[in-house]
Amino acid sequence: MQLISEQGSERATNDSGKIITHDGQTHVIWQDVTRDGYFNRIRSLDHTTGLWSPPVTLDQGIDNHARGVMTIDPQGFIHVILGGHGSAVSWCRSLLPNDSSGWTQPQPIGTGTYPILLCDPEGTLLLTLRGQGDQRHQRGLDLYRCEAGGEWEAPRRIVKLAEEYGQAYAGFHTQMDIGPDGVLHAIIDFYEGEDEHGRGLHQAVCYACSRDGGIHWQKADGSSIQLPARPEDLDTLARNAFSRHEPLPPPEIKHGGIVVSASGRPFFFYLHHTLAPGHVSFGTVDEEGVIREQVVSHHWEAEWPNMRALGCWSSIRADDTIFALVLLAPLNEEWIDGRPTRAMNLGERSDQRLIWLTTKDGGASFDVSSFFEPGSSCNCPSLERPAGANTVPADRRPQVLYFDGTNEYPGGGDYYAEDRTISQILASGGFRANHVWLT
Repeated sequence: MQLISEQGSERATNDSGKIITHDGQTHVIWQDVTRDGYFNRIRSLDHTTGLWSPPVTLDQGIDNHARGVMTIDPQGFIHVILGGHGSAVSWCRSLLPNDSSGWTQPQPIGTGTYPILLCDPEGTLLLTLRGQGDQRHQRGLDLYRCEAGGEWEAPRRIVKLAEEYGQAYAGFHTQMDIGPDGVLHAIIDFYEGEDEHGRGLHQAVCYACSRDGGIHWQKADGSSIQLPARPEDLDTLARNAFSRHEPLPPPEIKHGGIVVSASGRPFFFYLHHTLAPGHVSFGTVDEEGVIREQVVSHHWEAEWPNMRALGCWSSIRADDTIFALVLLAPLNEEWIDGRPTRAMNLGERSDQRLIWLTTKDGGASFDVSSFFEPGSSCNCPSLERPAGANTVPADRRPQVLYFDGTNEYPGGGDYYAEDRTISQILASGGFRANHVWLT
């Protein structure tokens, strides 16, 4: 276990794309917080010497959503997207291959939130963001492309917000992976709409793929998708629309990531609390283009019957072993009608457990083992996964970046206080920095 920082923010390690291991170096990116603001930083481990480089500050984010993610191209250059929160998003590149000590000047490339960044085998960068519009109802999921040595192209709207949900909060959390054949696979969440009971009225998780680097998209059976799409245009894995149990509920349906094997076959996980608390499914697309699914949550519920899945993150190793890192929480009175609540995701927790679910045969069999025991907090775990030229070596598990302490907002509320700016809140010391760990 390595201490990366003692100043981690309350979202220090959220998002994938935080860990890259390549050619004797491991690079880690995270977000710190001080009285002066939020700062995205990176440092690297030299496997030969066993020494970590000093942290390098890449930029200052506008808030705890404005975090950094990274990938690495076939020439070894590290590319970083410095996120926004409905604001400008920038890109920068390492000056030297496989070296985090120097960077190009950040270049604005778009506007949005929640970046996911990949690099394909030809060196093309692929980025998704929750895109903004002139009006709130114009949100959706945007995909940006930058071919090797070229300029960033204008974004393409992949999915759109429904007009009837247009004035409410909307999120389209996404995960992508690329096969050796260059096919891009994506799993996309929809969280949109609201009524008098709360937001998240309509929720779904969907699958789609692209054979030309995100320009045109298809369903699993090869049929074309008209863009921008809605769930009914995609392969919908789960979907519902009804009044929620609290004003700001976490998703009841959400993906647990997608990975692609050496043969080009996608595998994915998703949670569906509406079916049962902590219900998790594992799926794939077979050779005929048919989606096959199975429930997997019973594998750990037999071992820990009083706990249920609250989160899931997936990765794949160089030998095609698939890993799911699953966050378990006590099934207690905090759940409402079998559904998780916002309060469960805020504050400092010492009663949760992280476990591994692994399969070496594409889901024919699974193994379960404990990774992080209850007793201290393990917030926003980010799982090492292929994002470009990097792989997870076959002789070890994926690494995990997380922070201890609290993930509540500065001041202790469930969001930033409206009577002060973020700068004022931080300058007053109204936050608690956390330890960031790599293990």
